[in-house]
Amino acid sequence: MSVTTLESSPVEEAVRLAATLPDRALEVEAGRTVPADLVGELREAGLFGLMTPASLGGLETDPITIVRVVEELTRGDAATGWTVLIGQGAGYLAWLDPSAAQEIVSSTPSPLITGSMAPLGTAVDTGEDGIRINGRWPYTSGCGLSDHLVAGYRPAEGPPRFALLPRAAVTVHDTWRVAGLRGTGSHDIEATDVLVPHRFTFDPYGPAREEGPLYRLPYMSYLLVAMAGFPLGAARRIVDEYRGIVLGKRNTERTLLAETPIVQAEIARCEATVGAARAFVHEAIAQVWAETQDGIASPRSRARLTGAVQHAMRATLDVADSAMRACGASQLYDRAPLQRYFRDVQTAAQHIAFGLEAQRRVGSVLLDQEVPDFLI
Repeated sequence: MSVTTLESSPVEEAVRLAATLPDRALEVEAGRTVPADLVGELREAGLFGLMTPASLGGLETDPITIVRVVEELTRGDAATGWTVLIGQGAGYLAWLDPSAAQEIVSSTPSPLITGSMAPLGTAVDTGEDGIRINGRWPYTSGCGLSDHLVAGYRPAEGPPRFALLPRAAVTVHDTWRVAGLRGTGSHDIEATDVLVPHRFTFDPYGPAREEGPLYRLPYMSYLLVAMAGFPLGAARRIVDEYRGIVLGKRNTERTLLAETPIVQAEIARCEATVGAARAFVHEAIAQVWAETQDGIASPRSRARLTGAVQHAMRATLDVADSAMRACGASQLYDRAPLQRYFRDVQTAAQHIAFGLEAQRRVGSVLLDQEVPDFLI
C-alpha cells in the first residue's frame, strides 16, 4: 500500500480548506452533516488519515500536526473540525490484525472510519466464524459518511473490545436533533445479529500491531491527541468574533464597545486565557511525544496531557461566556457565528474526555494514586 503524499503539508491543507468553512457553516448546520463535496475535499487532502498508519496509506503524522489541523478546521467551522477529529478512526487499524487491516484498505483506500467506543454492544462467540454482535450506540458522529464503523462491545467473558463493522451492516437512526454541533450527524447506530470475523475485532487498550510511536500512546492519550485541537480552534474563533463585534457595536450610551474599559479588560483576559491554554496543550503534548520515542510516556506526563486538554475546554467555555455577555442580543440569531460556537462548545464539553471523572483521574495521578494505565 503506497503512502499518501501531498503537495503541501496537512496544516497548509487545513488552513486552505478552513478559509472556505465560514461561508458553509449554516449549510453544514442545516444539513446536520458535513456535505459530501466537502467530505471529498477533506479526504483528498488526507485529513481523515492523520492517524492512519503509513503502511496502510495514511499520513501517520505527529501529535502537534494533528492538533494544528483540527484547530484550523474548527476555527473555520466547529462541526467540520469535530467531524474530522472523530473521523480519525482509521488510526485504529493499527490495533487490527495486519492482514485484516490490509484487506480493509485494499477494498477501500484511505477509508473514513468513525464509531462509538462505549462498550454498549454484546457479542456471542460463534467459534471459528467469529462473533455475533448486537447493540445500539448513540453519539456516533459522522456515521452517515463512514465506510466502516468502530463499535465497542462486551464479550461474554473478558474486558471490552472493539468490532469493525461495514457501514452496510448497521442501521443509522436519525436522532441528532440537539443544541450544538448540529452539523456532525452524531446519530445512533444499531447492529442486529451482525456476524463479525474475529480478525475484525481488537483490544484497543492493549499494544498496537503497528510499531510507530503514535501507536504507543495508551488509549486515553491517543484519544486526547485527536481531540486537543478542537477547544483551541473554537476558542480562537470565539475571541476573533468577539473582537470584530465590539469594534463595530455601540452600547446604549452610544459608546463603541471597544472603547469601554470593561470590554478592553475582558478582551485582554480572553486573549491571555486562550494563549495560555494553547501553550499548555503544546507543552504537554511535546513532553509525551518526546517520552514516547523510546517507549510509553510516564503516567504523570500523560496526566498532564489530559489536564491540559481539559483546561483548554474550560478556557473555551470561559471566553464563550464572556463574549456572549458582552456582545448582546444581536448574537442570538442563527446567522451569528458567535451563538453557534457558544452552543457548539457547550455540546462538545459533554464528551467523556472533558468530564469530571477524567479530571479526577488526573488529580489522582498527580497525587501518586493508582489509576488504570489505559485511562491516563
